[in-house]
Order: sequence, then C-alpha cells, then structure tokens
Amino acid sequence: MRYLTYVLVLLIWAGTAAYANSSNYAQVKDETTLYYEESGSGQTIIFIPGWTFSHEVFDRQVDYFSKKYRVITIDPRSQGRSPVTLENNYYDQHGKDLANLIDKLQLKHVILVGWSAGCFDAYAYIREKGTSNLKAFVCIDASPIANGGDKAWKAPASLHNGADVMRQLQHNRYQFTLEFSQGMVDHKLTSHELDWIARQSLQTPTYVALLLLFDSVNANYQQEVMLLDKSGIPTLNVVSKPMGENATVWLKANAPHSKIVIFGERHMMFWEHAEQFNKILNSFLTSSGV
Repeated sequence: MRYLTYVLVLLIWAGTAAYANSSNYAQVKDETTLYYEESGSGQTIIFIPGWTFSHEVFDRQVDYFSKKYRVITIDPRSQGRSPVTLENNYYDQHGKDLANLIDKLQLKHVILVGWSAGCFDAYAYIREKGTSNLKAFVCIDASPIANGGDKAWKAPASLHNGADVMRQLQHNRYQFTLEFSQGMVDHKLTSHELDWIARQSLQTPTYVALLLLFDSVNANYQQEVMLLDKSGIPTLNVVSKPMGENATVWLKANAPHSKIVIFGERHMMFWEHAEQFNKILNSFLTSSGV
C-alpha cells in the first residue's frame, strides 16, 4: 500500500500541468492558481480543508448541502490539486488567496466553513478583507491561538510538539501520516479509508507541510475572532469533546455571541459522523437565516 500511495501522489503531481486550463482553476496571484469544485445553487458555502488536506475530505458535506446551497470546496495552495509553490506557504497568504478567489468568482455574502488549520485560512481572510462580505462563519475543531498554557484552548498536541513532530515528518513522512490519519477518528480505518485519507495529505510536499506546521504553531487569530463577534456575523464553533471545556471557557470570554457545539471524540468527526454533523451545521444555518 505504501508504494501504491506514492505512485498515486507522483501521478497527481505529474498531472498538475494538465489541469492548468481547467475551468476548475482560478488565478489568485501572479501565476498562482487554486483548484476548486462547485455544485448546487443558491447561497454560497466555501469549505476549506485543514493542514495538507484536499477538498475531497468534504465530499459528504457536498452531497448534503448542494441540494440547497452553492457549495464550493477548495484546495489551498500546495495542497490537493492546486499547484505547489516554492514560496508563500503560510496561512496569511492562504487568506489572501481565498480573498482573491472570492473576488475572482464574484461571490457575495459567503459562508466560510474551515476545518482545523482551514480555520486559519478563513481567519486570515478576515484579516485581509474584514467581515463585510461574510454571511456566516463556521470553524470545525480549531483554536485561533496555537499556544497559551496547559489549560488554554489550543491546537491538538499531536501537531504541536514542535521539533519532535518535525523530525518525524522528515524521517518517515508516510508512517507519520498513517498514524496521524488513524488518530483523527474513533473507528479502526479500513485499508481503503486509511489510504484515501493518507493520499490526500501526501499530495502536499514535506517541505510545505513543515512550513505550514511551523506557521500554525505561531498562529494567533484572536483579534479576528473578536471582530467576528463585534460585527454580528453568525458564528459556529464545532469542537471535539476533548477540547470542549477549554474551548467553551475561551469563547465565552472572547466571543460570547458565538454558538458552540461539542461534538465527537476525534478531530475528523465531521467526516466520520457526517450525518450528525450535517444536521448540526444545517440547523445553525437555518436558525441564522442563511
């Protein structure tokens, strides 16, 4: 399975140029393009994957929400089918890319849904553009602050043990990815599921994974969270149970108007328990009038 995964990744990289003229690519900066997929019609929801992942992780949300909404899923730069860039692999740039994509597609009053570090992309969009073009904001299981003490709401420890994690990534990226993938769900992944999840992550080169990891360790989007709250943008934080208590305390202090739902035991609960998650998200959007 290890060699099959690497072959698949190499084929995807080799095929990047072939996608360059596809209508599913939008130019966002100089020669940089982002891959995106869309389906459905109506109010626009943009789903943003987390660290090294691709748009495919939201397939179960696309099937559900495209019946009522225009659903757009994206691959941030150097992730998924988006071209790999040597520079600008950090989350503030992801936010600028997202802003340029929204402008390019002439999208108005969008709903942003980020998972994990994909929330950083969405917060960085707010840092770049403010909240005037937002209809609602949803963050799935990510703190806006990577560090802040043992009792603070912060990113999962598995991604933020600093030098140890970076050494593991460089020493055996494949094995790290398999263990990381299994650690994000409750059930024992089948070989097909494990390969599917790992393949998404392995499309991102190791050097980019390291750069994004380093940037996420230093992330601080507290001001953007507070701006969302002050602006009155309907906001939902879906948080896994292990982080629920700390997240609730932090959000009540910094974003008292944010809706909080504690759901699932693991980080990838929106995929593992998609039916329940989709109902949670749909209920929030409906109750918020979007």
